[in-house]
Amino acid sequence: MEVGEGFARIYYQLDGDDCTLFLSPERAEQVRRGSVDLRLTFVANSKTACIIGDDALRGGYEIFTTRLDCIAKSMGVDARIEYLSGGDRERVNLKIRAIALKKQ
Repeated sequence: MEVGEGFARIYYQLDGDDCTLFLSPERAEQVRRGSVDLRLTFVANSKTACIIGDDALRGGYEIFTTRLDCIAKSMGVDARIEYLSGGDRERVNLKIRAIALKKQ
């Protein structure tokens, strides 16, 4: 995890795919690279998208972020993201807490 002035970038693996989660008070973004690339972007009170695939073959769907709260400090990050997903506007609520570990 990388924590800077008001932002956090978390690196992790999910089912063998490399993932990055960027969190700040203005914007959040999840990027997943692997068998199928994925990018979700969140901006409070804004319409963005979930993009699936790469340049050769890609598609996606609309998301509307209804809430984005993020507090990032040297010790870690707390964030809450609420959004409406796709044409059926399924409501999704995410809570994220990551604590920075001291380097040995």
